[in-house]
Amino acid sequence: MELTDFLNFTDNNLVDSSFISKHVTFLTSNSIHLEKQNFQVAILGVPDEENANTFEVAYQVRNQLYQLATVSNNLSIIDLGNIKVGSNHADTCINISEVFQEINRHTIIIVLIGGTSKFNFGSYLAYQKNGQPLNMVSIDSRISREVIPECVVKHARSLDDENSLSFFNYINIGYQSYFVPQSVLDIVDDSYYEAYRLGTVRNNIQDMEPILRDSNFVNFSLNSVKHSDAPGAGNSSPNGLSGYEACQLSFYAGHSNRISSLGIFDIALLNDIHRTTVKLAAQVIWYFCEGLANRILEEPDSKPQNFTKYLIYNNNSKQDLAFYQSNLTNRWWMEISFSAKSHNVVLACSENDYELACKQEIPDRWWRMFHRIQ
Repeated sequence: MELTDFLNFTDNNLVDSSFISKHVTFLTSNSIHLEKQNFQVAILGVPDEENANTFEVAYQVRNQLYQLATVSNNLSIIDLGNIKVGSNHADTCINISEVFQEINRHTIIIVLIGGTSKFNFGSYLAYQKNGQPLNMVSIDSRISREVIPECVVKHARSLDDENSLSFFNYINIGYQSYFVPQSVLDIVDDSYYEAYRLGTVRNNIQDMEPILRDSNFVNFSLNSVKHSDAPGAGNSSPNGLSGYEACQLSFYAGHSNRISSLGIFDIALLNDIHRTTVKLAAQVIWYFCEGLANRILEEPDSKPQNFTKYLIYNNNSKQDLAFYQSNLTNRWWMEISFSAKSHNVVLACSENDYELACKQEIPDRWWRMFHRIQ
C-alpha cells in the first residue's frame, strides 16, 4: 500500500527545537521508505470530534510536545501528519486501521492524538485484521460500550483459536464507581477481564506496572485525570488521577515488552483556556517516549538463565505455581499451566502476587487468565 494515500501532512515548522532536531522526521509527499529507516515511534493525528475534519487538538499537543527537552536516549520518531477523514466515522477508522497495519508491519509503535476515544476502534480493527492477540488497557474514569465495543466482547467470547484467546484481555485502570453502571462491571467480571478503581490505582500505582508491561494497546483518556490537572478534558471530574500519576502510568506503558499502540484522547480545547490539558497530554507522550527509550526487553522463556524460578505448591489447586524474577531488573512474572493445552502462559506480575502465593492465596490475575483460556 502507499502510506501517503491515507495521510495529510502536517506543518513541520511548528517550532524550532532540540526535540525535533534530535528525534523527529516529518513525512512529506516524497514517500519515506520505512523499511530503510529505523523509526521506533510514529505520531498520527486524528480528528477533534467523531465526524469533524479539524485537527486542532493534534496540532496543539504536537506544538507542546516538540518544545520539551529531548528524551534520555536516541529515539527515532516519524510524524505521519493527520489521517485523511472518510465520508463518516467508520470510514475514518478504516483509514486509521490501514495506516496502523502498515506501521505495525515495520514494528513501529504508533501514537494517536485526537479529540475522542471513539477513534480507538480504528486501532482495534487493525489488530483484528492482522489476527494479532490483543491486550488492551484503557486508562479512563469510565467504562462504557464505546470503550468495550460490542464486537470486541463478542469477538473475545467466540474465538476458538487458542493462541488468540490465550492472550486476549481488556483492562481498565482508574475507573470511578459512580460513573460505571453495575451492568458494565458485570460484563468485565463475567468475561474475566480486569478493572481497577481509582482508589486502588492511587494507593498502589506501582502494581500497575506489570499490567501495562503486558499491554499491546493503551487508550489514555484525559477524562481519567482530575479537573484541576486537566480542565480541558472532554468529560472532566473533580476526582481522578493527578498529572504526576498520569505520567507515571505512561512511563510504565512505554516500558511494555509488547506495546504497539498508544492513544491520547478526550481533549476539549474550548475548556482548556490556559492549554493546561494540552501540556499534560504532551508530557504524557514524553514520558511514554522516555519509557520506550529506556526499556529492557526481557521474557522468562527467552533467556531463562537471566531469571530465578520459584515453585510454590498450592494446596487448593493441587499444582505448583511458578514465578520468575529477573536477575537484571527484579521484575516478576508468573506461569499459568493448562493440562489440556500444549503450552503454558507467562504473565507479568508483581512481587505482591508472589507473596500472596506464598500464603496459599492464588493471585486474582492468575485466576482471571486461567478462566479466560480454560
